[in-house]
Amino acid sequence: MITPVRTRLSITLKQPGSDFIDGVGAATTTIHCDVSDCSVHAYFKLFEQILYCAGFCQEVIMMGGAQLAFNEMRSVEMMRKVATTYDLKLLEDLIESSDDTDSAA
Repeated sequence: MITPVRTRLSITLKQPGSDFIDGVGAATTTIHCDVSDCSVHAYFKLFEQILYCAGFCQEVIMMGGAQLAFNEMRSVEMMRKVATTYDLKLLEDLIESSDDTDSAA
């Protein structure tokens, strides 16, 4: 009998407490999950939860995700393909379309 291989991820965040009289005490958050069959979206959702636990707000997490997808280390063609999937426009495309409009006038 073959035993299926399972991949388990465990992450522990330890946050020191505050020395202030009304400060929050030390906290430890541990996340355990089976990631054997996780999709890329499930991994991002998991790490979003980890970033929440670490104290990051939703806007900063979204900005971090966008920076991973859209930066100078990626090809413009690949970024354009992802942007099209999510109905976004790259700044380069907006500038080109503005230049085309200006030259037509």
